[in-house]
Amino acid sequence: MACGSINSAALLLRSANEQHPHGLANRSDQLGRHFMKHLSTSMVALSIEPNPAVHQKMIAINDFYWGEDDFPYPMGMVQNTGNVKGGMIPAEAPDLLAPYVKFTPETVLDVLADHATGWWLQTEDLPKADNRVRLVNGKICLDYTPNNVEARDRLVHRWTTILKNMDDSTQQVLPFGLYPRSIQPLAAVGHQCGTSRFGTDPETAVLDLNCRAHDLDNLYLVDGGFFPSNTGVNPTLTIVANAIRVADHLKQWLNVQAAALAVA
Repeated sequence: MACGSINSAALLLRSANEQHPHGLANRSDQLGRHFMKHLSTSMVALSIEPNPAVHQKMIAINDFYWGEDDFPYPMGMVQNTGNVKGGMIPAEAPDLLAPYVKFTPETVLDVLADHATGWWLQTEDLPKADNRVRLVNGKICLDYTPNNVEARDRLVHRWTTILKNMDDSTQQVLPFGLYPRSIQPLAAVGHQCGTSRFGTDPETAVLDLNCRAHDLDNLYLVDGGFFPSNTGVNPTLTIVANAIRVADHLKQWLNVQAAALAVA
């Protein structure tokens, strides 16, 4: 299975039967729990000087990933967003500014966008059992309360300070409701992980270390659900690498079975 950590958990929960009354692979009651999605913030730096860059999403900075002198905990990573476009601003403006931006001439918005640089800040969220996927009347219900917000707020403050000190022409650095939005909403789950964490103890983990369900010999999950905790970086390459690892494991297992049958 590789439906994504939310839908894989939901599918297994929907598959409850007499042998598995709480859902397939859910003897531990850990299925659907420990959902994570990152704490993500976007901001726009507005400068007097125009930004001529065509491909802006080319910088990633991990200098503050492991914290700073008075905060020895991971704060996260900083990278560029894609280019800010004038047409994005009315649709994504914060509620406070929306009435004004709506009637702003398009040419003005384009000028504003030409003087903007977008930044994306990403902080890990922590695995919490109550952040989970549930089924309510057959529909997916996602419970999620942000945690680790101090680390996120420190990263936002640090990067804002750096941008202001780095460029004398930068007049304002402000959270702004461009896509991606200033604080990523619950509906944005592109970095979903957790919900079927792996581990050696079947009482605390859904999967074993080869991503096979502890409760079922023929069920493997190879999406982001296996994450026991999150990082501050995009999860896709880790998901891909793990899927390749599991595929290699299955290939070796099949070879062993084939050899045993040949001997028999």
